[in-house]
Amino acid sequence: MSKVFFVGYFFFVASTIAFIVAILTPFWIIKANPDYRGIFEVCQKNGSRPDIRTCSYILTYSDDAFVKANRLDYAIACASLSIAASSLSILLLIVAGLHMSLKHKVDSNKFLRLRLVELLIAGTLLIDCLTIVVWVVMLAKNLDANNVITRNQIGWSLWLAVSSTGGFLIALVLFAVHRIDLGAFFGGRKTTYNESREYLQRF
Repeated sequence: MSKVFFVGYFFFVASTIAFIVAILTPFWIIKANPDYRGIFEVCQKNGSRPDIRTCSYILTYSDDAFVKANRLDYAIACASLSIAASSLSILLLIVAGLHMSLKHKVDSNKFLRLRLVELLIAGTLLIDCLTIVVWVVMLAKNLDANNVITRNQIGWSLWLAVSSTGGFLIALVLFAVHRIDLGAFFGGRKTTYNESREYLQRF
């Protein structure tokens, strides 16, 4: 298995964890009404105890007036896209594990190995696009009357989501490089014993 793939896999795992942590925390947008807006929940500070927050989930329907006021269409869309992106990333971790389990199969399962890498590339590209849509929409829908949002109003959860997008992009590039390496190896002449040993050391 190539070092390029392992580095890409590391970035993919780190980005998956970062994005899941980001969507499970409410510190995306820090403004008034609500004080904290996240992907799945909105929170208000306690008047007498500002360090205590009261949070409500917005993904499911509720008769609570606070939830109704903040259960907007874009919020539901972002929550749904976040679930799709995180679920797909977990499935692709399984695909990557399957690809790594076939590293000693030099000539056999060649078609399967190439298709698995291509599936990783396509899936990572889709995840990257989904994460971009999520945080861009969250920013765009929380601008003030002058179409401005200050840096103080952007919480660490949103910055973490942006970082995960960059990590997925790096993983995508490295997976593509690994696919090119595999294609070049399998596209060559018939593998000899010495070439097989060299391949196992490299890939």
